Amino acid sequence: MSVNRYFKKCLDFSICCSIGDEGVVHAEHERERSTMYQIMVKGSGKIGIPFENNSVEIAKAPAFVDMKKYMGKHTVFQSDESFMMYGFNTLDKNQMWDAKLVTESFQGNDSYRLVCFDGRPIINGVELERMDYAQLENKDYNVQINDGMVGLFWKI
Repeated sequence: MSVNRYFKKCLDFSICCSIGDEGVVHAEHERERSTMYQIMVKGSGKIGIPFENNSVEIAKAPAFVDMKKYMGKHTVFQSDESFMMYGFNTLDKNQMWDAKLVTESFQGNDSYRLVCFDGRPIINGVELERMDYAQLENKDYNVQINDGMVGLFWKI
């Protein structure tokens, strides 16, 4: 059983990625837990707070899960099958973000951050790859999702 972890610091957020085998168990310390959204691209698993009843979130790909209630808490993740999972993390635990999956064309806003998590979606003629991100502008965005997974994030 193995897991590889990746990290990308962006202007005002960060993205982490874990890719691993079935049966992986990974603990995260409360000081490091700044994940607001967990994005399961492949596989499935459970995450929860150790020793607390009813604290388990279950995700099976594709999943886009709000994880704010776990911020600043010890967590444990256990994979049920091989997996690829991303985390959208705030750099300031006092700054909250909201998010949604992009499924169609939309009107942009300069407060939006766009992140590609899977596939090769095309947005305004540009083909995206995993972990590509952009700060958007106030204009129309033409989206061809092409079985991709793209998140839109904004500060609240």
